[in-house]
Amino acid sequence: MTRSYLDEIGEQPSAIRRQADLLTPELVARTDAIRQAIAAGSIRHVVLTGMGGSLYSAYGLWLRLSQALAVPVTLWDTSELIQQAPAVLREGTMVIAVSQSGESVELRRMTEIDGGPSLRASITNTAENALARWADLALATRVGPEQTVSTKTYSGGLVALYVLERLLVGQAGHVRAEIDQLAGAVERLLPRLAEEAERILGFIGHDRPITFIGRGASYSSATMAALVTAEAAKAPTQALSGGQFRHGPLELVRDGFRSVLFMGDGATRGLNRKTVADIEAFGGRCLVIEPEDAGTAQTANIRTLALPRVAEALLPVLEILPVQLLMVPMAIARGFKAGQFLNGAKVTAIE
Repeated sequence: MTRSYLDEIGEQPSAIRRQADLLTPELVARTDAIRQAIAAGSIRHVVLTGMGGSLYSAYGLWLRLSQALAVPVTLWDTSELIQQAPAVLREGTMVIAVSQSGESVELRRMTEIDGGPSLRASITNTAENALARWADLALATRVGPEQTVSTKTYSGGLVALYVLERLLVGQAGHVRAEIDQLAGAVERLLPRLAEEAERILGFIGHDRPITFIGRGASYSSATMAALVTAEAAKAPTQALSGGQFRHGPLELVRDGFRSVLFMGDGATRGLNRKTVADIEAFGGRCLVIEPEDAGTAQTANIRTLALPRVAEALLPVLEILPVQLLMVPMAIARGFKAGQFLNGAKVTAIE
């Protein structure tokens, strides 16, 4: 199983490049029509929804569309949406639903709700599944079969969401070049990260809970990292925004505390640096995953891992790679095979 997990990690450059194929004249025309519908008032609300890694992948998109579109944009856990607030799926709403399989039980339940939104868009791995059949606009990432914990379906889905975003805001001119740059960066980065995985494990360890921290779009990396660690290495984790970490969980920090902070881009770097400094001051350890120009100083309790420069919205694709590869030695150290499901399954069938 470890070999299959590693194979799927290694297939990510080609999975990423494949998303450039989504940029067809038909998709451009259809997203132009959606922009016109928003401007005319027939689309008054955009809902992003998914489960697990699919939900986390949409977090950065939610932040950016909330600022770029002239209508409210909300992000929903699909199980909560269909169980607690199905009336949100009403006329005048556009739903963008993300699911690797398109067959998870909550997404299938959503497709069975009577009435529903005015416009339905889906992003799935294949073109033939329940969610894609339900959608008016169905995008397929076509990254190939995936048997283990999500790797290439997550990165491919992130890039597909970025393609859709750039089209919805009318700024897709550089997307092909940005995708090519990202795929090249992943290709070069993976061998280095594989070599550094044991060193990172020596710093983080395998027998203590890990707290993943991020702000902005990098919060999606924190949540996905916690999910991957729980699934692939069966290790206890938590994921927190930088702000929420300050509101209570900071009290956990002392000798033995282990954390990973995604530095990200933008205005919150200063806040993140203060968080790293406080973790060190209180005796904890922190692995900082950051763009190569961030320049966080290393100490006995702070280690850094530098990532190449890519389009800011695509940085989460690179941020998750070290965690994916760390799972191989971590799972072995904990007595498991990396990426193997024991209590659940690849596609969740029970609500």
